[in-house]
Amino acid sequence: MKTISLKKVSAVAVASLGFGLLSVVPAQAADVANGTLASITLKNITTAPTVGTNVFVQSGLTTGAAYTAAATVTFTIKAAITSNPAGGNVGVVAVAAASATPAGTATTLTRGVNATPAVPITQSGNGLISTLVNTDTLAAQTIAYHGAYRFNPTKAGSYVLTAWQDTDADDQIDTSEVQQTVSITVAASAVYSNTLSTAYQSFGAGSAAPTSSTTAAPINQTAAKGGFDGSNDVASSIDVVVKGSTGSDYTAASLSAEISGPGYLVWADEAATVADKCAVSPSYGANIGRSLAARAVDAQSRIAVCADGTSGVATITIKMTDADDAVYTLAVRTVTFFGNVSSIKATGVLTNARAGGSTATGLAVAARDLASEVPSVIVFATDKNGVGVTGLTITAKSSDVTVMNSALPTIAEDLKTSANIYSSGGAGYYNIETQAASSSVSGGKATMTFRVVDPAGDGTTYLTSDVAFTIGGSVSAEVISFDKLAYAPGEAMVVTITAKDSSGNPVYDGAASPAISFSKAAGGSAITASTYAAGKSATSATAPTVFAPVIPGSFQALATSGNTAKSAITSSATVTDANAGLLTQIDALNAKIVALNALIAKIMKKLGVK
Repeated sequence: MKTISLKKVSAVAVASLGFGLLSVVPAQAADVANGTLASITLKNITTAPTVGTNVFVQSGLTTGAAYTAAATVTFTIKAAITSNPAGGNVGVVAVAAASATPAGTATTLTRGVNATPAVPITQSGNGLISTLVNTDTLAAQTIAYHGAYRFNPTKAGSYVLTAWQDTDADDQIDTSEVQQTVSITVAASAVYSNTLSTAYQSFGAGSAAPTSSTTAAPINQTAAKGGFDGSNDVASSIDVVVKGSTGSDYTAASLSAEISGPGYLVWADEAATVADKCAVSPSYGANIGRSLAARAVDAQSRIAVCADGTSGVATITIKMTDADDAVYTLAVRTVTFFGNVSSIKATGVLTNARAGGSTATGLAVAARDLASEVPSVIVFATDKNGVGVTGLTITAKSSDVTVMNSALPTIAEDLKTSANIYSSGGAGYYNIETQAASSSVSGGKATMTFRVVDPAGDGTTYLTSDVAFTIGGSVSAEVISFDKLAYAPGEAMVVTITAKDSSGNPVYDGAASPAISFSKAAGGSAITASTYAAGKSATSATAPTVFAPVIPGSFQALATSGNTAKSAITSSATVTDANAGLLTQIDALNAKIVALNALIAKIMKKLGVK
């Protein structure tokens, strides 16, 4: 910290700080070269001072004794930085009101009744000069703002600006001279912050500027040139929000972006919308192409991602270059482009439909937002490169319409937007409900052929995939079974309920299964009511949730059937006694010892050993 004594600052020291010396207004016979001041006031008028930007300090004064004789009175107030951070030596410049920045409204000293025209407040180097020509009695007065001082800090830290009335015009701060100080804390200038900056993304035609709360879930985009319908739609909008180290908007950095894989980029300024930025035949240049370099950023700028006719995953890497040429990778974003559908694969999940077709089988959860509801069939549609294709129309054809309806109650694309939604795989997957015919009966069978029009055909040919269905009735009989007859204390168990209808076939998928309790306290989670699939409802074998009791002996699993009679269902298993097992082992060992001793005695007898 460099400190300048307020007792005396030499002219050499002031000059070394960059202060100009003032020309003193020559005194006339009756004039007052430097009138008496009662006080000086200083006020920092720069909010959030930072290194490299001017700091302005407002100056005011209060005159001393009244002047009763005609005279020209001059008040000269100078300023200097008298304390600064190490290496932060800076000069002070006086600023008259007319050129002050930020602008201030300066007042002038009041003249006498017969005063000559006003003499403006002037500045010279680091001094403000107020002059009045008095021809009448003049009382003491206060001026809130007669000018300002500015300095440009080079280091962060605390600066002290001292203003004093230089009554002897020697550019030195004398202890007898009226003076005032103000302390100003200067922060380091903002630099680019890769932590505070980010790049939000949205997807789809005419995608609006995304934010942290509205960023859309990623979905596959068409690889067709010019967008979804040839109207120059964008596949994705990337909103780049640039912040400095202070958290405020930052514009001193430049942006570059590159895309690998299919597609190209279009640069847009902050005010531009990214809709309709793509083209069937783009003309590459500074603002459009596979790479963008040294784009000047506002607080917020946008990049449109466009298709070029090729399917696959496009990776967009966004980098920022700060004013000091430091380079930062801000974000890596992806867009998946799909081509024409070339194949579909249908997978049955719930394929035992309810006899009579009173309800649909499987719930297309994308339409219901419930993680516990699963579809009857999942169709995965891909292009020639294996990329999932969205936006398709799926139909079905039943091999026997008296067993299964060809019409599908619900088809919903698996565009997962919530953690609560069942996801079969994401873009390109379709969750489907099916429904049995009203004439269907238990044991019936049919094949459902799922179809999508083949874009390579004439409009009447299809890409297909088959799923076999059976028909089941309501619950008639249920059986509880364990995966083992005996368990060690606390051992993981798999408990299964098997349900059949009155025809002896597995009940329909989705029929309710009962809760199960135990005659002894079991570990883990309770087995709550659930539903049947393929006639079974079981606890997990790979991620156990229920464990055998710790008390040895027999125990029972208990439930109430969902059949009309509400029959009681029971099944038994055993927990082994660890101590009993140990005793058995000891007994076996003792028997072996006895046999060994007998063998040794026999051998000794033959050898004649006594």
